[in-house]
Amino acid sequence: MQSGIPSVKASLVAVVLAAGTLAGLDSSAAADESPNTQAPLSTQERSDLAEQHLSIGRTSEGQAALVNGALADRGVTSTAAPGAVTLSWKPYAADARYTIVRGDTPLATTERGQAGFKDTTATAGASYQYRIIPELKGDTSTARTWGLTVAVPKVNRGESEAASVQHAATAQAASAKAAATTTLTWTTFIPQKYINQPIPKACKYWGSKYVYGGDNRSFDWKSSRYRTSESATITWSTRKVNGYTSVKATHVYKKSNKKLVAKKTASTKDMKVKKLGAGSGYADIRMVTHSTNPFCSGVAKVKGAIDGALTFHITRGGWEIRSGNHRQMPNHEIYIYNGGRVTWVYKSKYASALCLVGAAMCDLRNLTGYYGKYK
Repeated sequence: MQSGIPSVKASLVAVVLAAGTLAGLDSSAAADESPNTQAPLSTQERSDLAEQHLSIGRTSEGQAALVNGALADRGVTSTAAPGAVTLSWKPYAADARYTIVRGDTPLATTERGQAGFKDTTATAGASYQYRIIPELKGDTSTARTWGLTVAVPKVNRGESEAASVQHAATAQAASAKAAATTTLTWTTFIPQKYINQPIPKACKYWGSKYVYGGDNRSFDWKSSRYRTSESATITWSTRKVNGYTSVKATHVYKKSNKKLVAKKTASTKDMKVKKLGAGSGYADIRMVTHSTNPFCSGVAKVKGAIDGALTFHITRGGWEIRSGNHRQMPNHEIYIYNGGRVTWVYKSKYASALCLVGAAMCDLRNLTGYYGKYK
């Protein structure tokens, strides 16, 4: 939930596939209805595919393909045929350009206005993490980097392309359903588009001339707009926990015309994700969130901050917050992605903007004892 954290978050998004919106895909013909298909999909297999937002179809050239509609409501899709992957997206602007990155390797930068890319170097049987990065001018605080994990079908000996795509689709859906990993994410965000700095001289930019940029959103685990974000991904077979931390840049604008005045990113040195212990079917994780406004010195040398620390006990069936609290600014959201589904752990609306200026002015909220089960 991007991404490291933005990509992590982006790769976990799950939404219903919108029919007829897939670039390069003929949605009127499904591969499992083709004469080349080995056998019709069972009711359970169709259900698994729908749950993971996968679809079997054909490209405009008539080639069987596996379609990932996880980001379809945001205008982004991937279509994978043996040996090629097609990405399509809804552009930010008519003349915007995009850089396509596979893993850590840039593949291409599109022409202005281009909203699709075909990777003909994709290896059949491989799995790739793609990123679609907008190249925008001026203030890019609201720009989103799209992240998609794409499995490329492989044709085995004696198997048709349609059958190979069907096998790849059902295998991917079954693997996701088995929940080989569970990811815990804690995100903070400012719901307003702009927010005033409430205390005179506490920050470099203050008074009636300036406003600070917010994230302009409500509770939404799919969003990549946030102040801070942390994730812990548990791999159950190895009991390994991978931690990711991220802090977004702080933007200052002129209040009169909303022109960008300054931009600065706070350090992530106090953001921590740590495995405390793990056993058969459980993991204990400590998360620490701490990020100050890089333009503010605070009140009486006491800086305000996004601040909190929580200890989670995660099992393959549920969760419990063993101890911890957080300051009540900005909004907080905690959720778990497990087996293709998202379970909300916690949502909290901010109490006062004073928390971001002076910590002494902000009460703590205790989360000890919160618990629940997955959907």
